[in-house]
Order: sequence, then C-alpha cells, then structure tokens
Amino acid sequence: MSEISPEELSKILKEHKRWYDTGEEEGEQADLSDAKLSNANLEKANLSDANLSGANLSGADLSGAELINADLSEAQLGNANLFGADLCEANLFETNLCDANLSKANLGDADLNCALLRRADLSGASLFCANLNHAYLRDAILAGTNFEFACLLRADLKGVNLREANLSGITLVAAYLKGTDLSHANLSSANLSEADMSNANLFGADLRGTDLSESDLSGANLIRVRGLTIEQLSSVETLCDAKLSSELMEQVKDKYPHLLGEIEPDEEELSKSKIITLRSSYKKLSVSEVQSMPNVSIREKDNWGFYGHSTIKHDYSLKAVSGDVVVVDNATGLMWHQSGSDDAMHWDDAKEWVEDLNSEKVMQVTMAGGFLR
Repeated sequence: MSEISPEELSKILKEHKRWYDTGEEEGEQADLSDAKLSNANLEKANLSDANLSGANLSGADLSGAELINADLSEAQLGNANLFGADLCEANLFETNLCDANLSKANLGDADLNCALLRRADLSGASLFCANLNHAYLRDAILAGTNFEFACLLRADLKGVNLREANLSGITLVAAYLKGTDLSHANLSSANLSEADMSNANLFGADLRGTDLSESDLSGANLIRVRGLTIEQLSSVETLCDAKLSSELMEQVKDKYPHLLGEIEPDEEELSKSKIITLRSSYKKLSVSEVQSMPNVSIREKDNWGFYGHSTIKHDYSLKAVSGDVVVVDNATGLMWHQSGSDDAMHWDDAKEWVEDLNSEKVMQVTMAGGFLR
C-alpha cells in the first residue's frame, strides 16, 4: 500500500472535486487504490466516482462524504465513521465494514456482495435495492434500516435485531435468520424461500404475499402475524414448536400435521463429517502408528514410505477474510489463499511473501514442503 501525506491528499481531493464539478473536463479523477488512509479526516469529502479499491481506511472519518459510484471494493473500512455518507451505487464488494458507523448512510443500489458488516451500525440507513448477497451481518445494528427490495441471498443475519425494519420486497433466499428479531417488520412480498428462521421472532410482522416455501420456521414466534395464510404455511419445511394463532394452528393440524413434527436429518446431513483436527507439528511414527492413523487409508508400504490416501470428506467453500478471498475446508477448519502469488519465486522469497501477508493480518499462512497450504 502507498503512503499519502496530508498535503498530497488535500491536493488529490481538490483536483478530484474540480474534475467532478466540471464534468471531467478539468482536474483529475482521484486514484487512491491501495492507499494507506487509516484514521484520515475525509469528513464531507467529495469522492464520488473515485477509485478507492483496496485502500486502508480503517478508523477514517468519512461522515457526510459523497461516495456516489465510488469503487471501494476490498477496502478496509473497519471502525470507519460513515455517518450520513452517500454511497449510492458504490462498489463495496468484499469490503470490510466491521464496526463501521453507517448510521443514516445512503447505500441505495450499492454492491455489498460478500461484504463483512459484523457489528456495523446501519440504523436509519437506506439499503434500497442494494446487493447484500452472502454478506456477513451478525450483530449488526439494523434498527429502522430500509431494506426495501434489497437482495440478501444466503446472507448471515443470525440474531440480528430487525424489529420494525422495512423489508418489503426483499430477497432473503436461503438466508440465515436463526433467532433474528423480525417483530413488527414489514416483510410483505418478500422472498424468504429456503431461509433458516428457526427460533426467529416474527410477532406482529407483515407477511402479506411473502414466499415462505421450504423455509425453516421451527420454534418461530408467528403470533399476531399479519396476512399469513394456511396456503403460505403449506409450503414451509417445518413448523415444529412454532407459535401460531389458535385458528392457524387448528388448520395446520387438520391439513398439514406433518409440519408440526421433528425433521429427520437426510442422508446428506448424516454423512457430513464432524470437524477433524489435524496434527499441527511433525512427529515420527512407527509403522503400526501410521497404519492406525484415522482418516487415512494405507494400501502398502514401500522402502521410501507408504502408498495411501486421505478418507476425509472435504467440504470446501469461499470466504472473504479482510478483503482477501480464501478457500475454507469446513471439514478440517483449514484455510488457504485462493490463488497464491501471481509470480513464481524461490523459497526465501516465498517465505518473505507469506510473512508480509501475515503482518498485514490478511490471514495466517503456513508453508510445508515448499507449497503454500
């Protein structure tokens, strides 16, 4: 990342404002990609259409800033102050916004795909038509947030407070809403198909026209829900231990009693391996110890070692960690850089490259046998 002095930053901002105000005829567009701007004072700065991709803006003051259509992809904005900022149509793909203050910010039509928003304050913010697919929103403050027509496919909102939130027309397909407070929320015309809403509080919520097909409503509170029909409930995955009005409960018992029973795990779930802890250091083993190793099939012994293979059922997925995409093996808990270095390098250079990654706290990378793991 490049260091930028306060004087240089002031000049860049002035030139960018001139470029923006004159319709790109004068001045120069700000290119602050990969810049080190942690704790910078950018209050009310005009950075619309600026390139801030990969920049370190952690702790920066961007309150009231204009960031319309700005590129902030993979930027670090942890603990940043974006109160009242205008981020309409901004690119925030895989951006780290953990603990950021986005209260009353405008994020309409913004791309927050795979963004990290844990503990972020989005109270009173507008996310109208925003893309929050795969976003991580656990422990975020969402009181009074406008999610109207936003898309949160497979987003993680476990335990979040969405009381009285406007979620009309929202897409929450396969979203994780376990234990979430959705009381009195407007979910009219929302798509909640395949969502996990087990133990969620939907007391007094508006579910008129809401798609609940294949959703998990076990243990959910559905008392005094507006617009909920037996037709909607007929397509859910389960209502085991759910709280329903006496009228709806009688209809379910009469027409769909199977929805009130426990769900038996399917074969795929039963076949999923528990997390397997691997040895973290080298150790000399006897032949009998090798042959008795768990999760390894040994076929035969040769003079140089053993023929065999792992029997672990790996479960790989992609995850955003501090702006970097990593591959996670959910079976072992291991993770590694998705693509590694773009350049070929010798062993000593590779070790230095890994140390640089670790010093930036992108992720902990270990090396074995000359390959990044």
